[in-house]
Amino acid sequence: MAKKRLVFVSKGKQDLIRLEKKYALQVMDDLPILENPPWPQGKVKRLRGTDFWEMKTGDFRTIFWPDKDNVVILRVVNRRDLVLAVRGMNPIAILRWLRENRNR
Repeated sequence: MAKKRLVFVSKGKQDLIRLEKKYALQVMDDLPILENPPWPQGKVKRLRGTDFWEMKTGDFRTIFWPDKDNVVILRVVNRRDLVLAVRGMNPIAILRWLRENRNR
């Protein structure tokens, strides 16, 4: 499969910036995994009942949406905040954002 490009929505970028440095580095070390599907089972999985996926890094979860040639990083949250973060996402707004930013 072709290599995918990582694209951050603003909230995902903010989440990563706000993390303590050692946790942010751990998440950033794992991000290249998402560039090369198929993703390893146990590390990356689809979130039940949604169109979103998650990648586990210690106590943190990177929530993303695979889109053709891109992997859109939506949020980086602590595992205990995962359900609340996913519940607050609006797939229609994400699709609109993807359409507007597809050529960037």
